[in-house]
Amino acid sequence: MWATSSPPWWQMAGRAGCAKTCSKAPRWTCSTRRPPARQWSPTPTCNAPPTRYRPCCGKNWGSPDAGPLLAGCDYAILAPAIERHPSRPMTIINRLRNYLLDGGMLYLYGAFIAGYFLLPMAAGHRRLYYFLVLPASCLLAPELLAFLRGNRLAHLVLLYAGYMLASLAWSSGLTAAGALEVLLHGVSVLSFVALSGYLWVRYPVRIGRLQRWTLWLAAAAATVSIVIWYAGHPFPASRLEPLGVMHDPNEGGSVYGLCFIYALYCLLGAQERRERVLCAALAAVLLALVLFTQSRTALMAVCAGLLVLAGWRALGLIALAGVASWALLASNAMLWKERVLTFSYRPGIWQRVIEDATEHPWFGRGYLADTAVPAYGKVFNHAHDSYLATVRDGGLVGLALLLAMLGLAALWAWRLRRDYGQKLYLALLVYGATCISMDFDRLLVQPKEIWLFFWLPVALVMASWSKYQQRPAHAGGQFPQGDRQAPG
Repeated sequence: MWATSSPPWWQMAGRAGCAKTCSKAPRWTCSTRRPPARQWSPTPTCNAPPTRYRPCCGKNWGSPDAGPLLAGCDYAILAPAIERHPSRPMTIINRLRNYLLDGGMLYLYGAFIAGYFLLPMAAGHRRLYYFLVLPASCLLAPELLAFLRGNRLAHLVLLYAGYMLASLAWSSGLTAAGALEVLLHGVSVLSFVALSGYLWVRYPVRIGRLQRWTLWLAAAAATVSIVIWYAGHPFPASRLEPLGVMHDPNEGGSVYGLCFIYALYCLLGAQERRERVLCAALAAVLLALVLFTQSRTALMAVCAGLLVLAGWRALGLIALAGVASWALLASNAMLWKERVLTFSYRPGIWQRVIEDATEHPWFGRGYLADTAVPAYGKVFNHAHDSYLATVRDGGLVGLALLLAMLGLAALWAWRLRRDYGQKLYLALLVYGATCISMDFDRLLVQPKEIWLFFWLPVALVMASWSKYQQRPAHAGGQFPQGDRQAPG
């Protein structure tokens, strides 16, 4: 679409004779003239055709150590992924790739995210990803791999996923059907992480709009869930189950808690009174749903995210949320006995998982190990802690890889906060890491809520740090603020 046969693509960067080719990377062309705004742009807010920008020969744009060949060079442009020969018609695959690179992939991705709040059944939501988003991601494999290349956090994500999938080899009861299902889940998670980071870098303005629309959609879905649920159940003693795909109180509450953190982030950054009122209303609705689900997992994660995002100013809100949560539990004697006095049986579950993990401490029992946990005379279906589940399946080696991945992501997010004042990424990462410590099991799963509150923050940190590292030295120190606009 943008790649034409005449004039050559490199002449689009400037006038004839103005372009200078980098000898160490022949496919890169540098120009001292700013490219046309609607076709080529090195800025992070570019919604332009399929082009990637990097410093020539690994040097910063316009830096004094770039060498005499690149002195004064401002822009480095890589040829588009698809070039059309004048006498060769474009194939269907190339047409589809052009459509996806022109923003079509963003529409599919947005439909998948909206499906969490709009679709009534989880099976339909999974099919949406498997039959639309995943095949489209495969068509963009060159772009996704180029985004992941050179990113250390991406390497750790791939290493963790690869090791956990390799543990299938020593799983007891290994079957071809079970192995293929787990492999599909692993590939789907990796494609979601890569796609989320790639789209965030490529379409930051559109992704910002998608974030705000998702916030509106989450608040509307939360309102409908609260009204419909308590129209037929006791208020406020009954434990709310959100409508649609996220019907589980813990998993649904964790997603809505993530949306609440983002709403509060927008509230703290709002400049006008109308924006502050609007963000406060959205945040109040989302927090109300989290409280009505009576999910202590989501509430603990919200408290951790609030401390990172707002610091000491969040203590009052945390205290208020804690009092409200305890009051809701106290209104139902059965829930108080089950969820407070016994802590939902978690201590016994965790103790049993640790005892079983000591039988295979280093490499675990494999990713097809039985997740059922007998405790207190009952059988629970999972470990209620993803860190312990990782030890069970992959041993201490798997846990070390998981902690290394989260540690590097936390380091990058902390640097974004320290250098650019971007607190959102660290808050979301801490939120997801807290969620998986109180509930859930395996991380490489089919499309589920854990994709949003755990894997999405990892992808955003990966993308934001990559974009920050690739910014030219002369662009200044201010980080792009397009994702902080109030939802209006």
